[in-house]
Amino acid sequence: MQVKEIRIPYKSRRDVFRLYPIGDIHAGVVHCAEKKIKEMVKQISSEENSLWIGMGDYADCITPQDPRWDIEVISDWIENSNIAESQRRWVVELFKPIKDKCIGLLTGNHEEGIRLHNCQDIQLDICRDLGVPNLGYSCFIRFVFVRLGAHTDIFTGHFEHGSGAAQTEGGKMMRLKKAIDSFEANIYGVGHLHDIKTLVSPKLYLDNALNIKEFSRVGAITGSWFRSYTEGVRPSYAEKKSYYPTTLGCPVFIIHPDKQIIRIEE
Repeated sequence: MQVKEIRIPYKSRRDVFRLYPIGDIHAGVVHCAEKKIKEMVKQISSEENSLWIGMGDYADCITPQDPRWDIEVISDWIENSNIAESQRRWVVELFKPIKDKCIGLLTGNHEEGIRLHNCQDIQLDICRDLGVPNLGYSCFIRFVFVRLGAHTDIFTGHFEHGSGAAQTEGGKMMRLKKAIDSFEANIYGVGHLHDIKTLVSPKLYLDNALNIKEFSRVGAITGSWFRSYTEGVRPSYAEKKSYYPTTLGCPVFIIHPDKQIIRIEE
C-alpha cells in the first residue's frame, strides 16, 4: 500500500473540485470503448478544477500465453510481436493531455499479470513516461486544500483496484462496503468490477466538546471502458462467461473544500 499527500491551492470559498477515478480501460482489444474514454479525457482537460486518479487495468495485456488470448479481438493498431508495449504507448498518449491533473496511477491485475509472467513492468513505465506517482495496488491519499496560502481543508481517500468476480448487485456492494468498513477515509474508490455503484455511509462521532458530529464517507465502484458485448466481433471473455453488460464510464466525486462537503454523481 502506498501513501501520498497532495496539496491543492484554491482561491474562493465557492470553489468546487471534481475528482474522476479512471480505470478498467483494457486498451488494445476491440471491446475497448476508445472513443468514449477519449471524450472523457477531453472533458477532464477542459475543466478548471478537475483531478483524476488511475484505477488500474489501463491496457488489456493479454498475450498468447494467456488462456483468454484471442488474436481476432486485438485492435488493428497493435503490433502483434509487441503487444503489451503497443498498448502501453497508447495509454501514455491517451493520458498525456491530463497528466498534470493526475494524482497518481494504481496498478491493476492485468498490469500485474504481464509483470509477473512476462517480466515487463508497464505500470512503472507508464508512470515514468507521464511523470506521475505509482500508487501500487491500493493507497491512501491525503487531500490538503489550501485557500489563500493559509486556511486548509483536509480529506482522506482510499483507493484500490480491487479483486474478485462479483456479479450480483449485492455482491458488488459488499465489495465496496468491505473497503469502507476496513479503512478510515472520506472518499473510497474500488475498481475491477466493471460497474458503477455508489454508497454514502456517514459516520457519527462525539467530539471533545461533547457535540455529535458527522464524518462524511462516500464510495464508488469506479466503472469501466470495456464492453462485455460488442456487435459483430468475436466475443469477449465476459460474453463467454455470460456476465452482465458492463457500465461504461465512471463516477465523479464532487468536493466542496470550504464546506467540508463531498457528494458523488454516477
